[in-house]
This record gives sequence, C-alpha cells and structure tokens, in this order.
Amino acid sequence: MIEFTLNGKPVTHEGDPDMPLLWYVRDEAGFTGTKYGCGIAACGACTLYVDNQPTRSCTTPVSAVAGAQVATIEALRGVEADAVQ
Repeated sequence: MIEFTLNGKPVTHEGDPDMPLLWYVRDEAGFTGTKYGCGIAACGACTLYVDNQPTRSCTTPVSAVAGAQVATIEALRGVEADAVQ
C-alpha cells in the first residue's frame, strides 16, 4: 500500500507499485489535465510537481512518491495555471 497526498488530499494506491504515476493520476484519480506525450520523459506533457519539484510522471513509479506531496495542473491557481496553459 502506497500513501501520498494528491492535490492536497491523502490517497492510497494498493495496486502495482511500478505503475507509472501518470496512469494512477489519470485513470485512478481522474485528473486528466496531465497528458501522455512521448513516454520517455522528454517532452514534459506528463509533468507533475512532487514535493514542489517538476517530475515526469510517465517514468516515475507510484512507489517513488510514497509520503510525498503531488500536484497536478488542476491544483494550480490563477497566474500559475495561466502561465502553464
């Protein structure tokens, strides 16, 4: 069981610890603002913030964010969201 905070709310993943964080965020948590791009962490479409650091979620396993604060584009507000979009 892997526990972390996603967009300010505690979440638990009881599945495959090697699942890419991108698929957890999109398929299990329902935050679809984060996109699949290249699948090799080169393009940045899958970028999330893990403990305030930009992280490519397509190559980051869920197990790597145990205990961390994860934020998606949906968590950004105001000027930050406008700049990213």
